[in-house]
Amino acid sequence: GINAEYGETLTAGNCSANVTMCHSKVNVEYTGLVGEYGCDACDAAAKTAGTCVDCTSNSTTACNVAVEVHTFSCFDYTFSANDSKWMASAKAVTCTANKDTPVKCNKPGTAANGNYSVPHTGCGPCAEDALNDNTCVECGKDSCNSAATIAVFMAPLIALLYTLL
Repeated sequence: GINAEYGETLTAGNCSANVTMCHSKVNVEYTGLVGEYGCDACDAAAKTAGTCVDCTSNSTTACNVAVEVHTFSCFDYTFSANDSKWMASAKAVTCTANKDTPVKCNKPGTAANGNYSVPHTGCGPCAEDALNDNTCVECGKDSCNSAATIAVFMAPLIALLYTLL
C-alpha cells in the first residue's frame, strides 16, 4: 500500500493496497485549517467546497504533508446598539494564515455603522471599497487592532491639538 498521513497529529500510516490517492486539509486564509488528512481522494462535496485537496502518493513518501501556516492575534468587534459604538472583544482571536501571508488585522473605521460586518473576526485586510470609504481600517502587527491602540494614538493627538489651539 501507499504511505499517507492521517489524523490530527499526522501519524504516518499505510493505506489499503489499491489506494493511490491521499487527501489533506486546506487553510482558509485568516480562518484556519479545514478538512482532514487521510487515505483516498477527497469526496466530491469537500473538493467542491474547497475544504480538501488530494494528491498521488507512493509506498515510501506521503504526499499529504502538514499544511504550513502561521498564527497571530487580532481583536474582533461588535456594535453596541446601547452605546452606539463599536466594542473590541475582551480577548484576541487567533488568526491562521498561509506561511507567506503578512500579518494583518482590521477593525471598523469611523464611517462604519451598526450594519457593518467585521471581516474574518478582525483577521486579515479590509475589502478595498471598505478601506476607501473608511468603514474599515487595517494594520500590520500582531494584536494591532485592539481598542487600546486607538487610545494610544488619540492621547498624543489630543495633546497636540490642545497646544495648537
